[in-house]
Amino acid sequence: MAVVREVWRYPVKSMAGERLDECMITDAGLEGDRRWAMIDHTPDRDGKWFNIKQHAPLMTYRARLDDGALTVTAPDGSDVGLDGAYRQVLADSNKPVELRELPGANFDAAHILIVNLASLAAFGLEAGMPIDHRRFRANLYVDGIEPEEELRWLGRVVRAGEAELEVVDRCERCKVITMDPDTTEATPELLRILVQRHDERMGMYCRVVRPGRVSVGDFVG
Repeated sequence: MAVVREVWRYPVKSMAGERLDECMITDAGLEGDRRWAMIDHTPDRDGKWFNIKQHAPLMTYRARLDDGALTVTAPDGSDVGLDGAYRQVLADSNKPVELRELPGANFDAAHILIVNLASLAAFGLEAGMPIDHRRFRANLYVDGIEPEEELRWLGRVVRAGEAELEVVDRCERCKVITMDPDTTEATPELLRILVQRHDERMGMYCRVVRPGRVSVGDFVG
C-alpha cells in the first residue's frame, strides 16, 4: 500500500504552492487549492487560463494560505500579496490578464492529482538525471509501491487518509515538466522522453467521492 509523503496545495493556479502536513480534501479538491487563477484576454486566447506556458515566471511566485488569508511572495523574496503579484505579472507580460477567484473551477481535469515517487525516480533513471518532483505539481506524492503500480488504481476508488477518491484518468503532461521550478530553466528532452516511453503521462487524476482529511504518513490504496 502507498503512503503519503508530501501534501501540496496551490492557492493560485500556476504559482508555486505550499507543502503541508495535512489538509482537508473537500468535494472540490484540497481546501483552497487553485482558488485563484489568471485569465487571458488576448484575442486568440480569450477566456483561457494565463498560466506557466504563457508566462514561465508565474511559477517563481509562492502562494500560501494561513487561516484562509492568502500571502504571495515575489521572486525577490518580498511579500507582495495577490494584487501586487498580479500587477507585476501584468507589467512583465504586457498581456491583458484578468484575476479570477472561483473555487473548484480552476482545474485542468480532476480536482486531485497523485504522483508516485517511485515512478518519478524510474523516469529519472531513463532520463539520465535526477528530477525534482515539484515539476509535476501533484497534490499528493506517495511512495511505498513499485514504479507504475499506481496504474492499477485506474477505475477504482482508493482511500487517502479519511477521504475516498475515484481514480479517473492518467495525467497527460505538457512542457511545464521541462522547467526548473526555481529558475524556470528548460530541459526539453524530459518531455520528449516521457512522450516516447510513457505516452506523455505521469500521475493519476482523481475525483473526490468522499471528503476527509489527508495527512503525511496516511495510507493510499
